[in-house]
Amino acid sequence: MCKKFFILAISLCMLSMGFSVVFAGGQQEGSADGSADYPTKSAQFLIPFGAGGSCDVLGRALIDGADESFGKPFVPVNKTGAGGGVMYQTLKNSKADGYTIGWNSTSVLTSTNIGNVPFPYDELGYVCRIGYTSMPIAVRADAEYDTIEEFLDYAKSNPGEIKLGNAGTGSTTHIAAVVFAAETGIEVTHVPLGADRRMPAMLGGEVDAACVPLPEVAPHVASGDVKILVFPTLKRNENYPDVPTLTEVGYDVVIELFRGISVPKETPEARIQKLEEVFEKAAQTERFKDAAEKYGFKIDFMPSDEFNEYLAKQNDIIAQGMKLGGLID
Repeated sequence: MCKKFFILAISLCMLSMGFSVVFAGGQQEGSADGSADYPTKSAQFLIPFGAGGSCDVLGRALIDGADESFGKPFVPVNKTGAGGGVMYQTLKNSKADGYTIGWNSTSVLTSTNIGNVPFPYDELGYVCRIGYTSMPIAVRADAEYDTIEEFLDYAKSNPGEIKLGNAGTGSTTHIAAVVFAAETGIEVTHVPLGADRRMPAMLGGEVDAACVPLPEVAPHVASGDVKILVFPTLKRNENYPDVPTLTEVGYDVVIELFRGISVPKETPEARIQKLEEVFEKAAQTERFKDAAEKYGFKIDFMPSDEFNEYLAKQNDIIAQGMKLGGLID
Protein backbone atom coordinates (compact mmCIF):
# COMPACT_ATOMS: atom_id res chain seq x y z
CA MET A 1 0.00 0.00 0.00
CA CYS A 2 2.79 2.38 0.93
CA LYS A 3 4.62 1.49 -2.24
CA LYS A 4 1.53 2.27 -4.38
CA PHE A 5 1.03 5.55 -2.54
CA PHE A 6 4.67 6.48 -3.08
CA ILE A 7 4.44 5.77 -6.83
CA LEU A 8 1.22 7.81 -7.07
CA ALA A 9 2.84 10.73 -5.27
CA ILE A 10 5.85 10.64 -7.59
CA SER A 11 3.54 10.54 -10.63
CA LEU A 12 1.52 13.52 -9.42
CA CYS A 13 4.71 15.47 -8.73
CA MET A 14 6.05 14.79 -12.21
CA LEU A 15 2.69 15.69 -13.75
CA SER A 16 2.70 18.95 -11.80
CA MET A 17 6.23 19.70 -12.99
CA GLY A 18 5.13 18.99 -16.54
CA PHE A 19 2.30 21.51 -16.28
CA SER A 20 4.76 24.05 -14.85
CA VAL A 21 7.16 23.55 -17.75
CA VAL A 22 4.35 23.92 -20.30
CA PHE A 23 3.09 27.06 -18.58
CA ALA A 24 6.56 28.54 -18.25
CA GLY A 25 7.21 27.75 -21.89
CA GLY A 26 4.05 29.64 -22.82
CA GLN A 27 5.25 32.66 -20.85
CA GLN A 28 8.66 32.49 -22.48
CA GLU A 29 7.02 32.89 -25.89
CA GLY A 30 5.30 36.03 -24.73
CA SER A 31 1.91 34.94 -23.45
CA ALA A 32 2.42 36.81 -20.17
CA ASP A 33 1.88 40.13 -21.95
CA GLY A 34 0.82 38.88 -25.38
CA SER A 35 3.78 40.54 -27.08
CA ALA A 36 4.65 37.52 -29.21
CA ASP A 37 1.38 37.94 -31.12
CA TYR A 38 1.23 41.75 -30.89
CA PRO A 39 -0.50 43.33 -32.73
CA THR A 40 -3.70 41.40 -33.33
CA LYS A 41 -5.92 44.40 -34.07
CA SER A 42 -5.81 48.04 -35.14
CA ALA A 43 -4.51 50.74 -32.78
CA GLN A 44 -5.89 54.19 -32.05
CA PHE A 45 -3.52 57.06 -32.84
CA LEU A 46 -4.53 60.09 -30.75
CA ILE A 47 -3.73 63.53 -32.17
CA PRO A 48 -3.85 66.46 -29.70
CA PHE A 49 -4.86 69.20 -32.15
CA GLY A 50 -7.45 69.72 -34.86
CA ALA A 51 -7.66 68.41 -38.41
CA GLY A 52 -5.68 70.22 -41.08
CA GLY A 53 -2.94 71.74 -38.93
CA SER A 54 0.72 70.71 -39.08
CA CYS A 55 0.35 68.39 -36.07
CA ASP A 56 -2.54 66.56 -37.73
CA VAL A 57 -0.99 66.39 -41.20
CA LEU A 58 2.36 65.15 -39.90
CA GLY A 59 0.70 62.59 -37.63
CA ARG A 60 -1.44 61.15 -40.39
CA ALA A 61 1.54 61.00 -42.77
CA LEU A 62 3.52 59.15 -40.10
CA ILE A 63 0.91 56.45 -39.47
CA ASP A 64 0.36 55.94 -43.19
CA GLY A 65 3.97 54.85 -43.30
CA ALA A 66 3.68 52.80 -40.10
CA ASP A 67 0.77 50.51 -41.04
CA GLU A 68 2.86 48.07 -43.10
CA SER A 69 5.60 47.41 -40.53
CA PHE A 70 3.06 47.35 -37.67
CA GLY A 71 0.97 44.77 -39.48
CA LYS A 72 -2.34 46.39 -38.55
CA PRO A 73 -3.78 49.84 -39.30
CA PHE A 74 -3.48 52.86 -37.04
CA VAL A 75 -6.76 54.76 -36.76
CA PRO A 76 -6.28 58.55 -36.32
CA VAL A 77 -8.49 60.19 -33.68
CA ASN A 78 -8.32 63.95 -33.02
CA LYS A 79 -8.65 64.67 -29.28
CA THR A 80 -8.52 68.45 -29.04
CA GLY A 81 -8.70 70.92 -26.18
CA ALA A 82 -6.78 72.35 -23.22
CA GLY A 83 -3.60 72.88 -25.24
CA GLY A 84 -3.26 69.14 -25.82
CA GLY A 85 -4.41 68.28 -22.31
CA VAL A 86 -7.56 66.44 -23.42
CA MET A 87 -5.51 63.99 -25.48
CA TYR A 88 -2.96 63.41 -22.73
CA GLN A 89 -5.71 62.76 -20.17
CA THR A 90 -7.39 60.33 -22.58
CA LEU A 91 -4.12 58.53 -23.15
CA LYS A 92 -3.39 58.25 -19.43
CA ASN A 93 -6.82 56.75 -18.82
CA SER A 94 -6.45 54.21 -21.64
CA LYS A 95 -5.56 50.55 -21.24
CA ALA A 96 -1.79 50.02 -21.28
CA ASP A 97 -1.84 47.35 -23.97
CA GLY A 98 -0.09 49.02 -26.91
CA TYR A 99 -3.32 49.72 -28.79
CA THR A 100 -3.68 53.38 -27.79
CA ILE A 101 -0.87 55.59 -29.03
CA GLY A 102 -0.41 59.35 -28.52
CA TRP A 103 1.23 61.77 -30.98
CA ASN A 104 2.93 63.94 -28.39
CA SER A 105 4.59 67.31 -28.72
CA THR A 106 6.06 70.00 -26.49
CA SER A 107 2.45 70.47 -25.40
CA VAL A 108 2.86 67.44 -23.11
CA LEU A 109 5.22 69.59 -21.04
CA THR A 110 3.34 72.88 -21.26
CA SER A 111 -0.05 71.31 -20.45
CA THR A 112 1.26 69.33 -17.49
CA ASN A 113 3.27 72.21 -16.04
CA ILE A 114 0.55 74.82 -16.35
CA GLY A 115 -2.08 72.51 -14.87
CA ASN A 116 -4.29 71.69 -17.85
CA VAL A 117 -4.04 68.08 -16.63
CA PRO A 118 -3.68 66.96 -12.99
CA PHE A 119 -0.51 64.91 -13.43
CA PRO A 120 3.16 65.39 -14.40
CA TYR A 121 4.50 64.46 -17.83
CA ASP A 122 6.22 61.32 -16.55
CA GLU A 123 2.86 59.72 -15.73
CA LEU A 124 2.88 58.70 -19.40
CA GLY A 125 5.24 56.32 -21.18
CA TYR A 126 7.42 57.43 -24.09
CA VAL A 127 8.32 55.39 -27.15
CA CYS A 128 10.50 57.70 -29.25
CA ARG A 129 11.02 61.20 -30.57
CA ILE A 130 10.43 61.64 -34.29
CA GLY A 131 11.94 65.12 -34.65
CA TYR A 132 11.36 68.81 -34.05
CA THR A 133 10.64 72.25 -35.47
CA SER A 134 13.12 74.92 -34.46
CA MET A 135 12.17 78.35 -33.07
CA PRO A 136 14.95 80.77 -34.07
CA ILE A 137 15.36 84.36 -32.97
CA ALA A 138 14.91 86.51 -36.07
CA VAL A 139 15.14 90.24 -36.88
CA ARG A 140 14.53 92.42 -39.93
CA ALA A 141 17.28 92.44 -42.53
CA ASP A 142 17.94 96.16 -41.93
CA ALA A 143 18.49 95.74 -38.16
CA GLU A 144 21.76 97.21 -36.95
CA TYR A 145 22.91 93.88 -35.52
CA ASP A 146 24.06 91.10 -37.84
CA THR A 147 25.04 88.50 -35.26
CA ILE A 148 23.61 87.19 -32.00
CA GLU A 149 26.58 88.68 -30.15
CA GLU A 150 25.82 92.15 -31.54
CA PHE A 151 22.15 91.72 -30.67
CA LEU A 152 22.98 90.78 -27.08
CA ASP A 153 25.45 93.66 -26.73
CA TYR A 154 22.77 96.10 -27.90
CA ALA A 155 20.16 94.62 -25.58
CA LYS A 156 22.49 94.86 -22.59
CA SER A 157 23.30 98.47 -23.40
CA ASN A 158 19.61 99.31 -23.86
CA PRO A 159 17.70 97.29 -21.23
CA GLY A 160 14.01 96.87 -21.98
CA GLU A 161 14.19 98.65 -25.33
CA ILE A 162 14.03 95.60 -27.58
CA LYS A 163 10.51 94.32 -28.18
CA LEU A 164 10.54 90.57 -28.68
CA GLY A 165 7.41 89.10 -30.25
CA ASN A 166 5.85 85.71 -29.55
CA ALA A 167 2.64 83.80 -30.36
CA GLY A 168 0.97 84.61 -27.06
CA THR A 169 1.40 84.41 -23.31
CA GLY A 170 2.07 80.82 -22.30
CA SER A 171 2.86 79.68 -25.83
CA THR A 172 6.03 77.71 -26.49
CA THR A 173 7.53 80.67 -28.36
CA HIS A 174 6.80 82.89 -25.35
CA ILE A 175 8.45 80.42 -22.98
CA ALA A 176 11.42 80.03 -25.33
CA ALA A 177 11.81 83.81 -25.53
CA VAL A 178 11.65 84.16 -21.74
CA VAL A 179 14.30 81.47 -21.23
CA PHE A 180 16.45 82.99 -23.99
CA ALA A 181 16.38 86.43 -22.32
CA ALA A 182 17.03 85.03 -18.84
CA GLU A 183 19.92 82.79 -19.86
CA THR A 184 21.64 85.47 -21.93
CA GLY A 185 21.17 88.10 -19.22
CA ILE A 186 19.20 90.63 -21.24
CA GLU A 187 16.06 92.58 -20.40
CA VAL A 188 13.50 92.73 -23.20
CA THR A 189 9.83 93.57 -23.55
CA HIS A 190 7.88 90.44 -24.45
CA VAL A 191 5.01 91.16 -26.84
CA PRO A 192 2.25 88.54 -27.33
CA LEU A 193 1.06 88.93 -30.91
CA GLY A 194 -0.74 85.75 -31.88
CA ALA A 195 0.65 83.28 -34.40
CA ASP A 196 -0.81 85.12 -37.41
CA ARG A 197 0.69 88.49 -36.47
CA ARG A 198 4.24 87.58 -35.50
CA MET A 199 5.86 88.07 -38.87
CA PRO A 200 3.75 91.05 -40.04
CA ALA A 201 4.44 92.82 -36.73
CA MET A 202 8.18 92.34 -37.07
CA LEU A 203 8.26 93.29 -40.74
CA GLY A 204 6.20 96.39 -39.97
CA GLY A 205 8.43 97.51 -37.10
CA GLU A 206 5.94 96.86 -34.30
CA VAL A 207 8.53 94.59 -32.67
CA ASP A 208 12.29 94.44 -33.12
CA ALA A 209 12.66 90.68 -33.09
CA ALA A 210 10.58 87.53 -32.82
CA CYS A 211 10.87 83.99 -31.58
CA VAL A 212 9.10 82.13 -34.36
CA PRO A 213 8.88 78.60 -35.82
CA LEU A 214 11.22 78.20 -38.78
CA PRO A 215 8.51 77.51 -41.41
CA GLU A 216 7.02 80.96 -40.78
CA VAL A 217 10.26 82.87 -41.06
CA ALA A 218 12.03 80.89 -43.81
CA PRO A 219 10.21 82.53 -46.78
CA HIS A 220 11.13 86.00 -45.47
CA VAL A 221 14.77 84.98 -45.10
CA ALA A 222 14.70 83.73 -48.68
CA SER A 223 13.22 87.05 -49.87
CA GLY A 224 15.94 89.01 -48.07
CA ASP A 225 13.60 90.76 -45.62
CA VAL A 226 14.65 88.89 -42.47
CA LYS A 227 17.78 87.42 -40.96
CA ILE A 228 18.05 84.65 -38.40
CA LEU A 229 20.48 85.34 -35.56
CA VAL A 230 20.48 82.10 -33.59
CA PHE A 231 18.82 78.69 -33.21
CA PRO A 232 17.97 77.43 -29.70
CA THR A 233 18.49 73.86 -30.90
CA LEU A 234 20.97 71.10 -30.18
CA LYS A 235 22.32 71.09 -33.74
CA ARG A 236 22.81 73.67 -36.47
CA ASN A 237 20.27 73.74 -39.28
CA GLU A 238 21.91 72.50 -42.48
CA ASN A 239 19.93 75.04 -44.53
CA TYR A 240 21.46 77.88 -42.51
CA PRO A 241 25.00 76.64 -41.87
CA ASP A 242 26.33 80.06 -40.84
CA VAL A 243 23.77 80.59 -38.06
CA PRO A 244 25.01 79.28 -34.70
CA THR A 245 23.10 77.59 -31.90
CA LEU A 246 22.82 79.25 -28.51
CA THR A 247 24.97 76.50 -27.05
CA GLU A 248 27.74 77.36 -29.49
CA VAL A 249 27.84 80.98 -28.34
CA GLY A 250 28.04 80.02 -24.69
CA TYR A 251 24.46 79.66 -23.45
CA ASP A 252 23.15 76.24 -22.43
CA VAL A 253 19.69 76.64 -23.94
CA VAL A 254 18.03 73.99 -26.09
CA ILE A 255 14.29 74.36 -26.52
CA GLU A 256 12.50 72.82 -29.48
CA LEU A 257 8.98 72.11 -30.73
CA PHE A 258 9.43 68.36 -30.67
CA ARG A 259 7.03 65.59 -31.67
CA GLY A 260 7.09 61.94 -30.67
CA ILE A 261 5.14 58.91 -29.54
CA SER A 262 3.53 58.35 -26.11
CA VAL A 263 1.70 55.41 -24.57
CA PRO A 264 0.03 54.74 -21.21
CA LYS A 265 2.59 54.36 -18.44
CA GLU A 266 2.40 50.60 -17.81
CA THR A 267 2.58 49.51 -21.45
CA PRO A 268 4.78 46.36 -21.63
CA GLU A 269 8.39 47.07 -22.59
CA ALA A 270 8.27 44.53 -25.44
CA ARG A 271 5.41 46.45 -27.04
CA ILE A 272 7.19 49.77 -26.58
CA GLN A 273 10.21 48.31 -28.38
CA LYS A 274 7.97 47.07 -31.19
CA LEU A 275 6.41 50.53 -31.58
CA GLU A 276 9.85 52.16 -31.48
CA GLU A 277 10.95 50.02 -34.44
CA VAL A 278 7.72 50.67 -36.31
CA PHE A 279 7.89 54.45 -35.99
CA GLU A 280 11.60 54.67 -36.72
CA LYS A 281 10.86 53.05 -40.09
CA ALA A 282 7.75 55.20 -40.62
CA ALA A 283 9.79 58.41 -40.16
CA GLN A 284 11.88 57.44 -43.18
CA THR A 285 9.05 56.83 -45.65
CA GLU A 286 8.84 59.18 -48.61
CA ARG A 287 5.38 60.40 -47.67
CA PHE A 288 6.47 61.44 -44.19
CA LYS A 289 9.71 63.00 -45.41
CA ASP A 290 7.74 65.04 -47.94
CA ALA A 291 5.33 66.24 -45.23
CA ALA A 292 8.23 67.05 -42.90
CA GLU A 293 9.95 69.15 -45.55
CA LYS A 294 6.73 71.01 -46.32
CA TYR A 295 6.22 71.96 -42.67
CA GLY A 296 9.85 72.67 -41.78
CA PHE A 297 9.98 69.65 -39.49
CA LYS A 298 13.43 68.20 -38.84
CA ILE A 299 13.39 64.39 -38.65
CA ASP A 300 15.76 63.54 -35.80
CA PHE A 301 14.82 60.19 -34.29
CA MET A 302 15.50 59.35 -30.64
CA PRO A 303 14.85 55.91 -29.14
CA SER A 304 12.95 55.56 -25.89
CA ASP A 305 15.88 55.84 -23.46
CA GLU A 306 17.33 58.95 -25.14
CA PHE A 307 13.89 60.50 -25.49
CA ASN A 308 13.19 60.10 -21.77
CA GLU A 309 16.46 61.86 -20.91
CA TYR A 310 15.69 64.62 -23.40
CA LEU A 311 12.18 65.07 -21.97
CA ALA A 312 13.51 65.51 -18.44
CA LYS A 313 15.80 68.33 -19.61
CA GLN A 314 13.10 69.96 -21.73
CA ASN A 315 10.66 69.77 -18.85
CA ASP A 316 13.10 71.63 -16.58
CA ILE A 317 13.44 74.37 -19.20
CA ILE A 318 9.68 74.66 -19.73
CA ALA A 319 9.06 74.86 -15.97
CA GLN A 320 11.79 77.46 -15.60
CA GLY A 321 10.33 79.55 -18.43
CA MET A 322 6.83 79.40 -16.94
CA LYS A 323 8.12 80.51 -13.55
CA LEU A 324 10.13 83.34 -15.04
CA GLY A 325 7.13 84.38 -17.12
CA GLY A 326 4.88 84.44 -14.07
CA LEU A 327 2.69 81.61 -15.37
CA ILE A 328 3.24 79.23 -12.44
CA ASP A 329 4.56 79.64 -8.90
